[in-house]
Amino acid sequence: MNEYVSLREEDYVGFAEVYLEHCEEESKSNDGIDKDVYSKLVELDTRLGTTASEQLFESLTKTTRSDIIKVEHLLLMKDS
Repeated sequence: MNEYVSLREEDYVGFAEVYLEHCEEESKSNDGIDKDVYSKLVELDTRLGTTASEQLFESLTKTTRSDIIKVEHLLLMKDS
């Protein structure tokens, strides 16, 4: 079983959510989130089947950083 499927079975939407959760645990200020790393993980998750709305929901629950939320917004714009 691949890692993405395992994450989905554990109720994660993908690797980007795990990354945000890890960053949240490490730094309560969200300064540890690297936008470029996060963007690459979102792209990977999207190719694997995670929807933009799932990504957006999870990012909004884990950070208030506008640069991170804009990554999801761009995906939603592509989907419409």
